[in-house]
Amino acid sequence: MKRVVASVQTVAILNRMYCGKAVSVASISKETKLSVSYLEQIFSRLRRSDIVTSQRGAGGGYHLKKMNPSVADVVRAVTHTPDSFEPVLNALEWVPVAQLSQGKSPAP
Repeated sequence: MKRVVASVQTVAILNRMYCGKAVSVASISKETKLSVSYLEQIFSRLRRSDIVTSQRGAGGGYHLKKMNPSVADVVRAVTHTPDSFEPVLNALEWVPVAQLSQGKSPAP
């Protein structure tokens, strides 16, 4: 559960910080208070799920590949959920991480 919460928080912060240029892991680490190595583990899973892409070198970091991903997208990317959890994920399809990064509650 800790990884799921950290991953959603990470994508929400990346979504807030992203303006077309790569966002460094160091700047995300500073915002999330999570270690760079832990964030790299999260980003590895997010890359495999095509939510983010990475850019190496000077000015490197992460780009959002999937604009405005849902909370369900992130949860599916970072964990294996049982089939019985699918109704919850279907409900979370309607909650974009951008909404969380703005501090808003989802509309009923």
